[in-house]
Amino acid sequence: MEEGKTEIDEITIEEKLEQSEDKFLRLAAEFENYKKRVKKEKEDLVLSTKTKVLSSVLDMDSEINLAINSMKVEDEGLLLIAQKLENYLKSQGIESIQTDLYDEELHEVISVINIGEHKIVDVVSKGYTLDGKPFRYPKIVLGK
Repeated sequence: MEEGKTEIDEITIEEKLEQSEDKFLRLAAEFENYKKRVKKEKEDLVLSTKTKVLSSVLDMDSEINLAINSMKVEDEGLLLIAQKLENYLKSQGIESIQTDLYDEELHEVISVINIGEHKIVDVVSKGYTLDGKPFRYPKIVLGK
């Protein structure tokens, strides 16, 4: 009779061992998922903070470019400031969006003028990418 009891005990021990291994593997997987989730949340927080902080700098960049475009005589000092600001933005992963050709997914049209040509007439506000992804779209006047 003791042989049967030992056999039952061994089966129970093996089942418990399998359950413990399964539980361990599940916990390990959950922990890996937790680490990935925390890393992603941290990256999102850094990106959000960076975007908020640099937003006011981008406003300054737009205002400087507006001043440069409205100058009658070229001001070397203002051009130097604009260049330094552009270099700083590039070092932060921010680049202005080129607005040579109209792209309906990339540009925000704020006005349309009938000129007989389908092209960008004016850039009212520059657009920017952060690490290659658009986060502020250029506002343009579109000719049709």
